[in-house]
Amino acid sequence: MKASPTKETTLKVKVPSVLKPKQAALVGGLAGALEITASYPVEFTKVIMQLYPKFNSMGALNTFKYTVRKDGLFAPYKGYNLLLTACIPKAYMRFGIFEYLKQNIFTSPTVANLTICGAIAGSLEGLFITTPAENLKVKLIHDRFRPNPKFRNMFHGVYKVAQEHGLKGVTAGAGITMFKECSNNAIRFPLFVGLQNVFSPYFNNNLVRDLVAGSLAGICVVLLNQPVDVVKTNLQGLNATRYNGALDCGRKILMTEGALGLYKGIRPRMVRVAMETSVTFASFNAIKSMVLKYLDAED
Repeated sequence: MKASPTKETTLKVKVPSVLKPKQAALVGGLAGALEITASYPVEFTKVIMQLYPKFNSMGALNTFKYTVRKDGLFAPYKGYNLLLTACIPKAYMRFGIFEYLKQNIFTSPTVANLTICGAIAGSLEGLFITTPAENLKVKLIHDRFRPNPKFRNMFHGVYKVAQEHGLKGVTAGAGITMFKECSNNAIRFPLFVGLQNVFSPYFNNNLVRDLVAGSLAGICVVLLNQPVDVVKTNLQGLNATRYNGALDCGRKILMTEGALGLYKGIRPRMVRVAMETSVTFASFNAIKSMVLKYLDAED
């Protein structure tokens, strides 16, 4: 009796999709827009406290209430349009460069490699996006609390800064801004991934897990580099000419306000960075999940 031919069955194994760097950059840009909309009033309060010692002594909540009483409900959104415009390319660059480095150069998922990828992405983000955006943001907020504010709106403020300060008006503190963003991302990327792994057994909902992990990563960032942020803000304010660089700025703050002067605005910044990291990373992962499902369905 002739044996019937054996029918071979080929199983197709579906490999999980990964976002390409350009796709990750776009998702990061959208996540950045969501984050800045939620956290900008806290950022506004932090900057005021770092520029004006009297507001720092009032505390974050009283400073916020004073701002609303003085200038209305939307006063803490002064400069928001500028930062919203900047935060999309900022997050685009951060996540795009990070994913490119992780997928093509530092491919082994070690803590050291994640730290290096974060540091490089943060440095480039700081140089090309954050430095000009932060310079304009700080000056707009600083002007708001002068006895006679000069800037009528964001566009008039940008024009006056360019007219009075030239190129230095948008490049002041470039070195310390790069260092701040380098340290921010060198800490937050590996720490967030590590906390994700730690919390995974305890959370059924990935969104909640990412929000918690992001908040804790953000708090750690602030505890480690708050003095850098205080010096950066003062170097980019309207009184920056009184300082001869970052070291001189830090020294003068120490002499006039003591060591605690380098921690001005730490509470609102802690809230702001915790919100930033949690909302950005959680929304990035949530949007990434939806995009990957769509791409897998298309395949």
